[in-house]
Amino acid sequence: MLDRMGLSVKNGWRDESDRIYIYFPVELAMEALHCKSEKATKLFAELDSKKGVGLIERVRQGQGKPSVIYVKNFAANPSVPP
Repeated sequence: MLDRMGLSVKNGWRDESDRIYIYFPVELAMEALHCKSEKATKLFAELDSKKGVGLIERVRQGQGKPSVIYVKNFAANPSVPP
């Protein structure tokens, strides 16, 4: 997902709030991770801000369309000065 973020920055994929987003369908996750649909869906849920640890935010677009995924900035720690 982080690799895709770099491509989204290059391609200028930004929403109306100027946030960068990616598309990463479950089918591509299955292929990349060599797993089945149930496992890939569970992994997305674990990363999601609604059910999991909050590293990504998924926004559904509708039936047959991949979700828009916002990858959160997990490296920034506001309590530690730069």
